[in-house]
Amino acid sequence: MSRFSARFLRDINVRVVVVWAGGDLGNPAPLTVVPLSPHRNTLGCQMSPPSTSSSSPLDTCSSPPPRTLLPWRPPSSCRGGGPTWDPPEEGFQGLGVILTLLHMLAIPRDEGAQVTLLSPTQLKEKFPWINTEGVAVASYGLEDEGWFDPWTLLNAFRRKATSLGVQSCSGEVRAFVTSANYMTPPAPSSARIKYVHVYMPDSLEYQPVACAIVVNAAGAWAGKLLEAEGLPRALCRPPLPIQPRKRYVFTWHCPNGPGLSCPFLVDTSGAYFRRDGFGGNYLGGMSPPEEEEPDPSDLSVDHDYFQEQVWPRLARRVPAFESLRVRGSWAGYYDYNTFDQNGVLGPHPRLENLFSAAGFSGHGLQHAPAAGRAVAELVVKGRYETLDLRRLGWDRLVDGEPLQEHGVV
Repeated sequence: MSRFSARFLRDINVRVVVVWAGGDLGNPAPLTVVPLSPHRNTLGCQMSPPSTSSSSPLDTCSSPPPRTLLPWRPPSSCRGGGPTWDPPEEGFQGLGVILTLLHMLAIPRDEGAQVTLLSPTQLKEKFPWINTEGVAVASYGLEDEGWFDPWTLLNAFRRKATSLGVQSCSGEVRAFVTSANYMTPPAPSSARIKYVHVYMPDSLEYQPVACAIVVNAAGAWAGKLLEAEGLPRALCRPPLPIQPRKRYVFTWHCPNGPGLSCPFLVDTSGAYFRRDGFGGNYLGGMSPPEEEEPDPSDLSVDHDYFQEQVWPRLARRVPAFESLRVRGSWAGYYDYNTFDQNGVLGPHPRLENLFSAAGFSGHGLQHAPAAGRAVAELVVKGRYETLDLRRLGWDRLVDGEPLQEHGVV
């Protein structure tokens, strides 16, 4: 996207400001607003370099989990291209996804997903390298299931946004000016954001950017963004329950491991893996239990976590992994919704021109195109048109009624 420095921001007056953390969910939002808007007046404000703030490095990018609350759409609908983005054909690995289950979960077959259920015997016949102990049933995607390379997909979003005229800057939004700043007591029941204060990297300088709409796609920092200076505390209730959760991804080599037909596998234990290129290379990981969450203040990797927690689970499910050699690792952030692990999408109940698209708890890349288009429709048309995603809105936070997502890995 076209970039510019602080002095150019002084003259910026835009219709839509999208605050994003450099990851995947922020990119479809400005991208899909543009084709729907005749003004093409959108600014994407990237909070920091993607490698340090976004979840993209973590996203192993499988197809949607079985209980996803976004209606299922096949990857082929993305690969078909169209006016909204340029699809990265070379990044998709259509080798299926297996979920080994202890009990039945809702499978989106009624939405058109080509998914079959395999008994332990059928699973073993199809994939002889799997140990089926403890598996009651396995869900296996037959068509349009697999994974994308996350950076390839992210760059496809960026290229298309640039071609459509989306402007961007690297900075941090630390403050807002709202209509409540100009009102006298009593406190208003709602307000509108008038200006976004963008601070330049490594500088105390900031520039106010006038805007009509703000989209909070700040990933793991979406909750913190609503604590920024200038937002009336009384109007920021309920708080947005999104926090950064540190997750590890490990890569390893196992020459006798599953071959080229190896799908993405999610185990009953929560451990997952997929093939990483060729030649017996794999990557995977596992989310820890709530009481063992690692400190998110830095991106250091706990290598003992693989040795003590991930590896034993992988080796139990795939005996060939008893002999493997770890090759590398990295850490990144989930934008984790502590309320129900589902995304928060749509207009804020009291800040009238603020929209959210965050909190997908590790499913951001799978949901990004649909979530981005949904927010764009709200911004431009004032309503959902393609998908009705009202159940992912703020009402459930206000009412205290979680829409629980159990498919987080």
